[in-house]
Amino acid sequence: MLTICKWMAVLLCVAATTAAYADAIVQRQSDGPIEFRLRVSDSETLIAEPLQFELEVIVPSELQVVLPALDQSLGDWEIIAKEVREDLPHADEAGPNLRRWWVRLTLETLQTGEVTIPSVEIQTLPRQLESRSENAAIDWEKAGSLVTQPISIDVVSVLSQTADPTKPEPIVGAIALPTEETPSSSSLAGVVVGVIGVLIAGALLIRRIRSRGEISNADWARRQLTDLRSQWRKQRLSPDDCARQLSPIFREWIGSMMGRESAVTSDEASAWLREVEPAIDGELLTMLTRADEVSFAGISATSSEVDSWLNRSDDWMKQLETLQVRITQEANA
Repeated sequence: MLTICKWMAVLLCVAATTAAYADAIVQRQSDGPIEFRLRVSDSETLIAEPLQFELEVIVPSELQVVLPALDQSLGDWEIIAKEVREDLPHADEAGPNLRRWWVRLTLETLQTGEVTIPSVEIQTLPRQLESRSENAAIDWEKAGSLVTQPISIDVVSVLSQTADPTKPEPIVGAIALPTEETPSSSSLAGVVVGVIGVLIAGALLIRRIRSRGEISNADWARRQLTDLRSQWRKQRLSPDDCARQLSPIFREWIGSMMGRESAVTSDEASAWLREVEPAIDGELLTMLTRADEVSFAGISATSSEVDSWLNRSDDWMKQLETLQVRITQEANA
């Protein structure tokens, strides 16, 4: 029994420190007096394990920094915490000649494999001082921007390749323990490793499911829509790809209001909306139909269509949110 406990202690230490002590990734770049440093805490992490992303920008005091709007997601990474410090004296300088901007993000992802943290652009502009005369010339040559390089993070899963992180399977029966033969030291160690892996996976999944449970359908849909808009504006998606990703955002939300556990089909969503909310925007129904044509009939969407859908999406969100409130009130009446 003492030997088993020793094995457990050693393996738990290994499991707990493998990702934590992976090498950090650091990028540095400068453009004259402007400098930035990007640091990612680990080059390897576990699925749903927090990852620290820190960005520091140092500029002369006559400049100011415009940090990117990083609110809900960064590529395939969800932003679960954000801390920002702006316009601080640079700690390494005794005088006020340099100023410092700093942002720290805590990231998580449910994807596995090589998951990329995309480039981030930092802009610098001439500082607008209250004492500056309105007629004073501004040296716009001092303005500029710096762009970080994409970073690939190895996200390791402790589940099997076919496991769905959002649908954990029962642990019972996952590990076959010998019943008649006395296990050797090596086989016992293998069993312990397997048990630890399952326990870690279960803990991560439970934490992730609980955190998702605190997000309303409206907030989840808006997060997905914000990320999709960002990808579209950066020209990382074709019109067809954007249509295929936009439709499920609404179909899943509509499905939840219908009492389903997953996205419904476009026909089901359209028929249900016409019945419970005849005043729903017809463009939403048109988008669902066109997305099906893109996915199943090979009829391509156009850029103008996608632009129109994304511009109308906020109105669709408000209509669905109002409908959600009404359905909830009727159910509780």
